[in-house]
Amino acid sequence: MKGYAEWINSRNIEGNVAECGVFRGDSAKFINRYFPNRKLYLCDTFEGFDYGDLQYEKGENNQSFNQSKFADQSFFAETGVDFVMSKMIYPEKVVIKKGYFPESVLDVKDRFCFVNLDMDLYIPMLNGLRFFGDKMVYNGCILLHDYFSDVFTGVRQAVDMFEQERGINIIKTPIGDGCSMALIRN
Repeated sequence: MKGYAEWINSRNIEGNVAECGVFRGDSAKFINRYFPNRKLYLCDTFEGFDYGDLQYEKGENNQSFNQSKFADQSFFAETGVDFVMSKMIYPEKVVIKKGYFPESVLDVKDRFCFVNLDMDLYIPMLNGLRFFGDKMVYNGCILLHDYFSDVFTGVRQAVDMFEQERGINIIKTPIGDGCSMALIRN
């Protein structure tokens, strides 16, 4: 992320930044640090997975997910806006969008140069791709966490559906943690 931020910032590429699926803010603090002059939208329920999204995922019969700690709705609930904000280096640049996505961001008209989608489940990930897909600037990047995960297979299904809806073919190459991939708008 640091290298990409340096590249974006050195070229004066426009756009703000966002993270959806903030949990405890560990990735958000780096986005805030590496993009200090940009507005950072943090989108999350800050209460864990939505019950309906979780039930949909469980119904997909993914045994790896269903047997994991993530299938418990309370797992990602150990967070909060104040806790996340305490990690921000430039808190004045942060815009909290608390609530169910995408309803929580319908008022956002900004364009984006970097978005981290770490929403784990099919429905929110597909909604994230739909919402941010047309809001990315040229050379903007959407980082998709868990695409190559054996537990969060809904992410892969969401990307496949997004490709099908848009009539596009995304080259899928793992980056960083071996679980993520990046989409670059060109």
